[in-house]
Amino acid sequence: MTDTYTVRIHDEGGTGYHLWAEVAELPGCFASGRNMEELREALGEAISHYLSEPGNEVRVEVDYAPGVTEQRVLARTA
Repeated sequence: MTDTYTVRIHDEGGTGYHLWAEVAELPGCFASGRNMEELREALGEAISHYLSEPGNEVRVEVDYAPGVTEQRVLARTA
């Protein structure tokens, strides 16, 4: 399964986890990280948890282009 989502990335500068992102198509789905790699991993976890149901766990990997503040990302089940 491969789906595409719009992810908006925000840079909060002075905080410990200064990057955070929200997934437009999944209300309340967001993640944070200290850098883009950590944010990508956290987004995969957040989307996985959002899409999972009891007895049907979903594991998602996220593809993204570093340095972009809003983009459509591919989420693939692993």
